[in-house]
Amino acid sequence: MSVTGLASSSATAAWRGVVAGLEPDARGWLSRALSVPSVSGSEREYVELLADLGKHLGLETDLFETSESELERKFGPLSTHIPLKGRPTLVLRHRGRGIGPSLMFNAHSDVVGVPDETGWSVGPWAGAYVGETAVGRGACDCKGATISALWAMAALVRAYPRGLGGDVLMEVVPGEEDSVGIGTLTSVLRGYHSDASIVLEPTDNIPRCASRAGVRFTVTASGRAIHGTVKWLGVDAIAMMHAAQSALASMELEWNESDTDPLFELEPIARPMTLDRIEGGGWQGMMCDRCVASGYLELLPTDDVEARKRLFVIQLRACVARAGFEPMALGVEFSEQYRGHRLEPAGSPLCSAARAAMNPAIAVEARERWRAFNSGCEAGVRPWLHGTPTLVWGPGDLRHAHAADERVEFGDVRTSSEMFTHLAVLWCNRRESK
Repeated sequence: MSVTGLASSSATAAWRGVVAGLEPDARGWLSRALSVPSVSGSEREYVELLADLGKHLGLETDLFETSESELERKFGPLSTHIPLKGRPTLVLRHRGRGIGPSLMFNAHSDVVGVPDETGWSVGPWAGAYVGETAVGRGACDCKGATISALWAMAALVRAYPRGLGGDVLMEVVPGEEDSVGIGTLTSVLRGYHSDASIVLEPTDNIPRCASRAGVRFTVTASGRAIHGTVKWLGVDAIAMMHAAQSALASMELEWNESDTDPLFELEPIARPMTLDRIEGGGWQGMMCDRCVASGYLELLPTDDVEARKRLFVIQLRACVARAGFEPMALGVEFSEQYRGHRLEPAGSPLCSAARAAMNPAIAVEARERWRAFNSGCEAGVRPWLHGTPTLVWGPGDLRHAHAADERVEFGDVRTSSEMFTHLAVLWCNRRESK
């Protein structure tokens, strides 16, 4: 199919007043969403809240659970994850007239935990506004964007009660924070598909046409315990891990200077290697015989992931050997693995529609220069399985994600809802010829 036109700008006028009229409701929806602690593994209450809102707004609602055995029969072995039992998937739909392409919004229902609330100015589950800023765990990643899409769909129901040319859907999937991709697979297995998808993540309201691949790694340093007064007779696992940590910094620099992707060229690190956990030690006064560290290796979407994993192990062990340790005493395992995606902007109908839907107040350079989303997310699943053109898009700044006083500006949520509504009208009413 070749694109011969987009819905006229005059045709979008019907929804503008409706979006504005729903603003008081949307403020309340976001507050309620933030008041539910949907930490990975405990998403049900939040998803049921969205399902109830969807039904109230006139959207078709499908709430279901999927078992690991069902997924493995279709897609093969799964990454390490929190069990799916009790973690439902939700799909909302505003059914179209069957004469245009469909659009799917993708949101993850889970958020990261809050182990220490002392750095928060308001409670992370208070559902609070500080002026025009919504503060709470998940505000940025990604409940603000989820409410933007729900707001857009509610406006479409009212402005186009008979539907657009194609369906508009939103899948709310579990587990992105504990194992990227598995949640979207539950929706795919259920039979949901679309002609384009928007993955809802904090992108400063600028659509991004690529996202990272990545793997989670665990490094285990195995030493030999001995009393600290005769430490030269033992092997210090903590010192070995220190050498490994230094090696990661050197490798990150080396990999940063190798080939990269133009869509990621403005990012200061091409392939981040980040430790997020180190554990080790035993009885006091003894040399440690086991130290374990875990983290993420973030890759570019065009990287050969298996080749990069092999190189990661070889170089890490070589660096440890140069520090005087037995290289095979350093074990390396990989658990979670997820795919990136890359949509070439030139000639992409979805990118053309997104550009047309962008708010004029967004900087000119943001409208002209396409960039990637500098993280992994659910965006890799549907392009991998179905070749679905996909963008990552939503309100909020990635710097606030997972942080104390996580936040999103309500004005940015409003802007997203307007752009998402406009995009749906342009895309789903798109005129095509074979």
